[in-house]
Amino acid sequence: MRKVTIPWGCWRGSKSLPLTFPNNWKISMATMADKPDVSQEEIRQAFQDPIGQERIRRLAEGKKTAAIAVDDLTRPTQAYRFLPFIVEELNQAGIPDENIKIIMAIGCHRPLMKADQEKKLGKKMANRFAVYNHHPFENVVHVGTTSRGTPVILNRYFVESDVKIGVGFITPHPIAAFGGGGKIVVPGLGSIDTIHRNHTPAFQGKIGNTGFSKGYDINANELRADIEEGARMAGLNAVVNSVGTSEGKTAGVFVGDLVQAHRAAVELARKVYKTEAPCDVDIGIFNAFPEDTELVQAQKAMNVWTGNETCRLVREGGKVVIATASSDGLGFHSLADRGMRLYNRVGRRKAVGDIFQGRKVIVFSPNCSRADLLERYPEQVIIRNTWKDVLEELKNGSAGQSVSIFPNGSLQYIPVD
Repeated sequence: MRKVTIPWGCWRGSKSLPLTFPNNWKISMATMADKPDVSQEEIRQAFQDPIGQERIRRLAEGKKTAAIAVDDLTRPTQAYRFLPFIVEELNQAGIPDENIKIIMAIGCHRPLMKADQEKKLGKKMANRFAVYNHHPFENVVHVGTTSRGTPVILNRYFVESDVKIGVGFITPHPIAAFGGGGKIVVPGLGSIDTIHRNHTPAFQGKIGNTGFSKGYDINANELRADIEEGARMAGLNAVVNSVGTSEGKTAGVFVGDLVQAHRAAVELARKVYKTEAPCDVDIGIFNAFPEDTELVQAQKAMNVWTGNETCRLVREGGKVVIATASSDGLGFHSLADRGMRLYNRVGRRKAVGDIFQGRKVIVFSPNCSRADLLERYPEQVIIRNTWKDVLEELKNGSAGQSVSIFPNGSLQYIPVD
């Protein structure tokens, strides 16, 4: 048997998981271009030379209070590396620790308890400052309405702070082109009504596009334009956005204006996440790492396919494996879970539906059940908890099959020629 490894379990040790295959199968590791982890000095330099605006300490001069919004464990953002620099900037401007709040910008995701906060923020920062979980139903305030009709109702603590910083991650996003930037505010700090109104047209396929590659103009994405307008209305002063590596570390850090710094980060992401892969193989294995904490996020493993229309990565009649550690199990989403306002099973969106049509789809997750699966996926999709059982489904009496493995399917993209 031939053995290869894929990264596994973001925020749970990020170990390597071995996968075995028959020796006569043709295995292709479709890895992204990648980039080494940044140094602390490179991070410091990003804060000293912000993009499109003055340093945070200059923006904060004469101000009394500050709020730092940070994304959650569904993103691999190494916030614990960036927070000391943010706090240094705010302290240098004269804002004391007791006037700084950290808000977990969870949007409709689950709250982060103490252990989660210490993972994301670092133990020192999580215990040095007041840390709050945003709640989309309470403690929100209306600040206006976007030109596209979205009510901007946001976390009160954030809105009422004098200085507002957002910490986020650049990941390909099926409807907002890329994560990061203003998304830390809308939907990150939005009320349920704000998130609902912002997401609905995109969920209905009326606005939003993939925008992963050079072939798409991210500035033409209506969903992102709505997000950025709402973030401006909230007074988001600066973003700290990072690009990831294949191991869940940091390839680059961009500090500055919520649009200009975001676009600079996207340009690096397009280089780092770039992937080459064969077309029409028999089997495609799409790993969700580093966005593999819960089954709710697992379909992002398909970003490398759904985000680009270069070729069919798996032939008709072939097999698709969505691999996810889903260390937290099924997960939670107060807008898109069963019984919530925008509930829909994976596969209803055309890009994913076209992939599922005519192919055998297997979810590989040691931490989820068939009952979990049916909350999110069509009945024809099957789940297996061990790689041995997955391999039995893939063999199916066939010999010499071709296999493409995407170790970071949630980040990777195949550029348009």
